[in-house]
Amino acid sequence: MSDMYRHNLLSKKTGYEPVFIFTRELFHDKIKSRKLQVGFMKLTLMYFSPTHTTKKIVSAIGKTFFEKMLCEVRIADLTFLAKRMHEYSFTQEDVLVIGVPVYGGRIPLVVKSFLSTVSGNGAKAAAVAVYGNRDYDDALLELYDTLTERGFTVCAAGAFIGQHSYSDKVGAGRPDVDDLLAAGTFALAAYEKVMAAKPVAKQIRGNRPYKEYAPSILQQRTAPIENADACIQCGKCIEVCPVCNLDAGSHDGGKCIGCAACVKFCPVGARSFRDANIAKVKAWLEENCRARKTPEFFI
Repeated sequence: MSDMYRHNLLSKKTGYEPVFIFTRELFHDKIKSRKLQVGFMKLTLMYFSPTHTTKKIVSAIGKTFFEKMLCEVRIADLTFLAKRMHEYSFTQEDVLVIGVPVYGGRIPLVVKSFLSTVSGNGAKAAAVAVYGNRDYDDALLELYDTLTERGFTVCAAGAFIGQHSYSDKVGAGRPDVDDLLAAGTFALAAYEKVMAAKPVAKQIRGNRPYKEYAPSILQQRTAPIENADACIQCGKCIEVCPVCNLDAGSHDGGKCIGCAACVKFCPVGARSFRDANIAKVKAWLEENCRARKTPEFFI
């Protein structure tokens, strides 16, 4: 298993699982079938994705990059605290595809803090923001600026849509097949820009200074509540929490970021939000943000 990089390009619902599988045999077969023409480049797929929507988009883009580059691939799943504790330093020969979810129109604070420790050193990057069908506001521009400040040449940027973490009626089932096809189209254009080492030419939508973080993001949140009668004590909620907020007894440690991973991945649906502010946001989203939005590319 150590020789294999596994990423699911499409969700189980589409029936195309697994698609993004790297094995030593596949790598060598592709090398034999055509000459490797990209030198000693390395590709890193990096994402923070508590509910796996961002992961799906980055994986789709990464599949195209790998097929073009035929190079070593590193997976950096920042959802897990241990991965965010690593030091990441890149070189001019490296390529980074990075995706982050949008929280209130901004980069999640936990990701912003992590990125301040990364060193780009001239590496090329494709930046992606995934939002819940409301708006990505300043998040993609903020990601572009942050990567640039850390020494990356950002060659392409894109905004994609995923199902909203608070409602299965907003962006339902996304990213879907059309979104993943769009990710492939974006990847082809982004790859050409990366190989040419040309920075983004089109102005990325957003504002400087960025919008303020919403009070609900800055303030301590109440974690989703457990239904004791339904809970089977499997520990899945503890496992998937990206900030290690839940202790061995699944008690709230006061660090919840409202990502909804524990709600989505509970196998018996025993956890749900009871926070009044989140309930208001959910109601507003379901009334105003159900019309389908489409991905946007900045090449």
